[in-house]
Amino acid sequence: MASAPSKRPREPDPVFEYDGSTFNEVKEVVWSGPYSEPLPVLTGLTPGKFVQFFNHSTRNLIDRRDILPYFEKLIHTNGICFTGTWRIDTKTPYSGYFSEGSEGLLLVRGSVAGPALLAGDRRAFGWGGKIWPTLDPDEKFKPANWVTVSKLSGSRRQHILDYLPTNKPQVGRDPGANLVNRGIFRLLDTRPGWRQVHPVSTLGLTQDDPVVTPDRLMVRVAPGTPRADYADFRDELRLENYPGGKLVLGIHVKNFDESEWRRIGEMELTDYAISEGGDRRLHFWIPRDIPTV
Repeated sequence: MASAPSKRPREPDPVFEYDGSTFNEVKEVVWSGPYSEPLPVLTGLTPGKFVQFFNHSTRNLIDRRDILPYFEKLIHTNGICFTGTWRIDTKTPYSGYFSEGSEGLLLVRGSVAGPALLAGDRRAFGWGGKIWPTLDPDEKFKPANWVTVSKLSGSRRQHILDYLPTNKPQVGRDPGANLVNRGIFRLLDTRPGWRQVHPVSTLGLTQDDPVVTPDRLMVRVAPGTPRADYADFRDELRLENYPGGKLVLGIHVKNFDESEWRRIGEMELTDYAISEGGDRRLHFWIPRDIPTV
């Protein structure tokens, strides 16, 4: 059952100057500084960086810029970035880029929380993405941002593709995950465990168009995808490990009153980079739980 139509959520305060980006502009920066072998393991959050982390968390709720000056990602520090296409191929009750026939350029980053990068470690894995409502890589828009994460306390899986990140992940019992998500994040947002996806359901709409947004989003690899055996998740996700040199991720949604997830489309990833630009410049806006107007 779909959520009732609502008005468009309020725009964040214009603290940071931003009028959008082209797909090519963002990709150029994200693909810069490719790492050589062996891949580096970047240091993330430490006790001495908690003030910095609080400031970054606040910025993430209001800063819509796609690229920032060089900065440290303190939680999802190490990642791998992809480009490809977002496509909704099923009739849905939802609006914007959750509606049937939606197709746009896509940039995605896969990352783990903290330093546990290796197969068999207790990992929390996430996908974050940006969707442009165009197939022209030089057309400027404010892309729709979305973020999903698996269980925040981590779980042990041999293959990173077996994790099921959602926009409302379980926290679990890990003390660090609880401090961050039930403590620090709650100071900034009323429902910090629920990553809003209305940027996708409003993408391409006019101000007066009705907005219908699914409550939940889950990213799941397409059935039949083979698994690649590598220790570092970044090596596992290299596209040459998969048929045709591409990776297909299913877009699944549901509402809180529904028990079953529904696949409505897919993300086809066709190029990738493991780079300093992806780890130190790419930024995702995470909209807070604000009332609609």
